[in-house]
Amino acid sequence: MSNLSGFKMRARIRTKIIAVCALILSSSLLASSWVTYSYVKDIMREQAVRDNTTKLEQTSSFINRMQEQLRETAEYIISDSEVNALMVKDPNDTYEQSYFKKNKVREKLKLFPVMNSSLLNVMIIRPDGEVFSNYQGYDSYYKDYLNQAWFVDYRMGRSESRFSDPHDFIFLNRRQQVISYVVNYRNFKDDGDERYYLVLDFNQKDLASLFEQSNKDFERLLLLNQDGVPLFDSNPGETRWTDTDSEGGKYIEIVDDSVEEDWRQVAVISKSRLYERVNKLLLFYTLIVAVSLIVVMMILLPLLVQLTRPISKLVRAMKRVSAGDLNIELQIRSGDEMELLGLGFNRMMKDLKSLIESLVQEQKEKRNMQIQLLLSQMNPHFIYNTLNTVIYLAHAGRTKEVADMTASLIHLLQNTIKIGDDAWFTTLEDEIELVNKYAAIQDCRYPGRFRIEWDIQEELLPCMVLRMMLQPLIENALYHGIFPSERQGWIGISARRSDRFIEVSVRDNGIGISTSQTVPPIQNASTGIGLTNIRERLNFHYGVQAGLEIKSFPGEGTEVRIRLPLTIEDGDSTAEDSRFMRKITGL
Repeated sequence: MSNLSGFKMRARIRTKIIAVCALILSSSLLASSWVTYSYVKDIMREQAVRDNTTKLEQTSSFINRMQEQLRETAEYIISDSEVNALMVKDPNDTYEQSYFKKNKVREKLKLFPVMNSSLLNVMIIRPDGEVFSNYQGYDSYYKDYLNQAWFVDYRMGRSESRFSDPHDFIFLNRRQQVISYVVNYRNFKDDGDERYYLVLDFNQKDLASLFEQSNKDFERLLLLNQDGVPLFDSNPGETRWTDTDSEGGKYIEIVDDSVEEDWRQVAVISKSRLYERVNKLLLFYTLIVAVSLIVVMMILLPLLVQLTRPISKLVRAMKRVSAGDLNIELQIRSGDEMELLGLGFNRMMKDLKSLIESLVQEQKEKRNMQIQLLLSQMNPHFIYNTLNTVIYLAHAGRTKEVADMTASLIHLLQNTIKIGDDAWFTTLEDEIELVNKYAAIQDCRYPGRFRIEWDIQEELLPCMVLRMMLQPLIENALYHGIFPSERQGWIGISARRSDRFIEVSVRDNGIGISTSQTVPPIQNASTGIGLTNIRERLNFHYGVQAGLEIKSFPGEGTEVRIRLPLTIEDGDSTAEDSRFMRKITGL
């Protein structure tokens, strides 16, 4: 601090550079820039129009492909003889038979949103108004949905296009904008002449995503249907676009009519923005300016080298810092602002090293305390009930079961109270073994009450996962799903690889989560480690790369899915501390 206060500036670097360069640069660049600007402006305008026209044509091909996929999907559904036969109304069918037929149609229709992620809803309307959809429980909603103007206009013949205007659709309790593709056809399995209607609702956001890359190049970008209604508008808050927007010479309009179904793209380019970019480019690509700069640099090069040598030192020092080397000290003796920057840089490096060291140590201690606290909790009720079962089996003379149950309890306790490096991660194979030990204990306590089915890819067994990740999910499934239910319990555990991730799923056929519950039961009865803890540990170790998703249907069961990065490396503390240091320094 004394060095900074005692420093006396002898000259300003800005004064040195401006005094030498101002006279030469101002006279040469101003004259040459105007000559070059007049010549290049029109050339750049034509080139910009050609480039943007090409972008619109590329987007048109993607839109046409999306339309073709919808048409092919519709043709496939319409030609499916099994679906057509199941939808024919039979007066002799009982209520159960009609229900199961509708359910079979639903299962068939479910396949199409899976194959095309843009599809949110697929439904077929029988002439008597019965709706067959890929979703269950939407019947009452579809009655109001099909009375909206987009469908009524098509049914009454007031609209010739099979694609509707954008409208709202309630999907998974969220209101989303969709565009419907509607086809009326005759069911060749139905002897009647009345028409069936097929409706494919696809997400408007997927259509808008096609314009994300090119949107920034235009002042406004629109996709209009045959009636001029915007299917996409990059500036939806502005007034509705008309063909007169370009009047006054402020804009350049590019219209692309290559999209099928009489759709068209309209791109509006601001002339002011276009010429602003042209002005910047002219400074670097004009011949006169280039010659002038060469002359100026030949005169000023020796002086500029001397003046900028401290800057070069500072740049090299910053590159070493970006590579992770904080043990660096600058020596600058220029007598101007650069010397002051050098002194400040040295002080900043010392403070940064001290801060990083303290933060690393603080986070390490905090992490160790948190994990040891969370993983050392053992509910005495679980141990008490297990030991009571052991006593009962011992009195009954069932010594082998006593030995097996005691060994399983010991294995579970050992895993629960681990600390240090082993408390964070383990292999998927070890987690499976832990679940089997826990299931053996519960099977002794509740014989024949449940069964577990595994579906694990063998190559995933060595993968590293969070320790105590599966057992809390199994326990939640038993205590909050299966045991309150009267039917035979079933738990399915699967693991699949998805690109560079592993997805683990735990499903049960318990009572599920009631609609009055905003979150499922999260606390584990034996270890105290519930869903909240698993979610926090996933976020702590993997950040946004990992996630926990819960799906439940009251009376049918619950599914918990965990997604985390695929790795076989051990998450030791040294590696994590290194990642933490890089995160702090931004390197």
